[in-house]
This record gives sequence, C-alpha cells and structure tokens, in this order.
Amino acid sequence: MLEGKNRMLAWPRQNSEGNHALPQDHKVITLGSGELCHQHHYTSLHVISDMPKSHDVALRDAYAAGPPPVNFAVVLPGLYRSGYPEKQDYPFMQGLQLKTIVTLVGKDLPDGYQEFISVNGIKHEVFDMAGTKKADIPLQTMQSIIAIISNRKNYPLLIHCNQGKHRTGCVVGVLRKIQDWDIASIIREYKKFAEPKVRETDVEYITKFRLSDLPRAVSRSNSEPYVVRAFYGMMMLASFTLSVWIYSGTKLLMLITT
Repeated sequence: MLEGKNRMLAWPRQNSEGNHALPQDHKVITLGSGELCHQHHYTSLHVISDMPKSHDVALRDAYAAGPPPVNFAVVLPGLYRSGYPEKQDYPFMQGLQLKTIVTLVGKDLPDGYQEFISVNGIKHEVFDMAGTKKADIPLQTMQSIIAIISNRKNYPLLIHCNQGKHRTGCVVGVLRKIQDWDIASIIREYKKFAEPKVRETDVEYITKFRLSDLPRAVSRSNSEPYVVRAFYGMMMLASFTLSVWIYSGTKLLMLITT
C-alpha cells in the first residue's frame, strides 16, 4: 500500500544477502580540478545543506540499492547525469531521492518509468531536443534547461538523454562555463563521456557558447556552492560584530576618561 507521494516503491534486492554491495572497483582517484570516484566526476563543491540527505549518504544508498544508469556521473553534489534510465536502474535512482528529472529527448517513456516518477513524487521536465548532429540546440531551449539545473531548489536532480553523451554533454559544458571552468577542462570532460563518438559540432557549440546569452536570473551566484556563500556570510557577520565591539569599546573608553 502506498501512503503519500514520499512513499517509495519496494524494489527487489539482487544478491543473496538482500543487498547490493558497492562495485568491486569502487575507488577514488585524484584528477586535476576534482576527483574521479568509480569513474564518476566530482568537483570540489560541497553539499547543499537543505537537501534531505547528504550527497555522500544518498550516493552510498543508491549504490547499495542497485546498478546506476549507463554513463552515470556526479556533476555537482546533488546534480547527476546519465543515459536514459531503464527498469533495472530504478532502485539506484530511488536511492538518490531525486526531486527533479530533466529528460533531453522526446519519446515514449519506457515501461514503468512514469510509475516510478509519479510514486516518488519527482518533477519531470522533458525537452524534445533533436540530436546535436542533426541540428543546433535552440538558444531558448538551452536557457530553459540551464535555469532548471542551476537552481538548487530542484536538487537532487538527474539530467539525461539517450546515452548521456552529446545532448547531456553540451548542457553540462554550458554549466561548466557558468562555473568558470577553463575551456580545455570543459572539453576534456565532454570527450570523456562522448568517446568514442566525439562530435566536433558539440565541441564547437560548447566553445562558442556565450554566457551573455543566458538570462540574468542564471548568474554565477546561482552556481556557487552553498559553503562559499555561507563563508562570505559568516565573514560579513564577523566584520559587523567586530565593528560594533570596537565602536562600543571606544564609547566606553570616552566615558571613563571623561
């Protein structure tokens, strides 16, 4: 019996102990500007404090529940990418406690996908994008997608296309530009997921995309990690407190000397 939208589907476990173990080759490898964990890209950004679970706990629970979708990776804590999920991937996705799924291809949903989305109370945004080899991504479409995935209120969020390579790669590439990644690192990440079918049209699109074409609502402050903004907030509070303390001390000293 399902009780409310937060009630999860009870998906079957697959091993003899009633649980999935983490992959045998699960390891962390330091790689330049971030980390590669089980071949999944991490940046140095921190977990958003208002998420229902910490990023690490959600990811651990997801791997304990089942295998991830093809080409799955962490873009930011709480923001994930992959190819089109299949039925065997639903337990893993359930472990992520997704709030939003952004689908970059318009086609009939596979068996059980709509039920999974509905039962878990997930908001589903679908963009019927043509393959990037066939047509350029319309600017308005990219603006709408970035507005959704750069808004942390939509996290945890999964963005996917068919294989998690080209359409998804272009979107992530634009997001990296917002984060001030250098273009070499952006293209390196794109190629990592697109190989062996790297599309020069995608590389050109990412390289030439102008951040000035994005609406003002999608600013760099939207993509800053919570911890950075919290740090600046604490610094401002400390400065204010120090100013009040100095002012009070000065007034007290004037009263004493007079």
